[in-house]
Amino acid sequence: MWGGSGFGVDYDVMEVYHLPTGAWDQKPTTGTPPPGTRAYSTVAIGKDIYYFGGHGVGGYQNSLHCFNVDSLKWRELSPSSSDCNPMKKAYCGIISVHFDSEHYLVIIGGQGSSSTPKQPNAQYNNSYGELRCNEIHYYRISSDQWISPVVTGDRPPPFSHFTLTPVTNNTAVMFGGYTDNGDSNKLYMISFTKTSVDILEVPNPGGSVHWPEGRGAHSSVLITTSSGPHLLVVGGYYAYDVWLLDISKRKWKELINLPGRVTNRYYHSLS
Repeated sequence: MWGGSGFGVDYDVMEVYHLPTGAWDQKPTTGTPPPGTRAYSTVAIGKDIYYFGGHGVGGYQNSLHCFNVDSLKWRELSPSSSDCNPMKKAYCGIISVHFDSEHYLVIIGGQGSSSTPKQPNAQYNNSYGELRCNEIHYYRISSDQWISPVVTGDRPPPFSHFTLTPVTNNTAVMFGGYTDNGDSNKLYMISFTKTSVDILEVPNPGGSVHWPEGRGAHSSVLITTSSGPHLLVVGGYYAYDVWLLDISKRKWKELINLPGRVTNRYYHSLS
């Protein structure tokens, strides 16, 4: 565990939890930790954990760092800059995808204070002094290279505080978030190739069909069952409930009679 806001948080150590003993331990780290100490996006690939963006003492960031759990060492892969990379932002989505035996990072959307640098064909909306975007970037790990893929299909509007959940090595599902039109309950299926991203919005039929309310700052996790992959969505602001999506059938089911300590949450994690 690393980062966040709170009294006495030390950004030069990693908090490590030992499963066999149930004890927490502080491990000193080497290298330079990310400048974005909260609201960053993170994904693990093997023994490396990648951290993008976030907000810190210097405001919004767009740096990319890697932390190795064996060496306990930070590496800066891409510095925070207004000259290249995605815009400086937080509350975005990040996953890893896999093409031809290579890992790529995918970073989508988010919220910042400046649209510099702008990505071609992306949109930027100012909302109460904060800037949301619908940028989609790849980061090719083997060559330390930022890539702007071709985006086709139903690209969402500028948004933040949504969930982006991988389903396979090159597909993902995206739900909810904050937009200029309020809290979103839109559902997207995404397919990735080395050079392109195709996005399909799953229509909400309305009427008597069960569908979650709009929300942001919720959490989602993939659950694989004998009947196929499902997406579990818990809480969010202002929708304090739990839903299960059958990804193959694209059907939602609300899980009821759950305790408030489970449903009444936002800005939490789920795994």
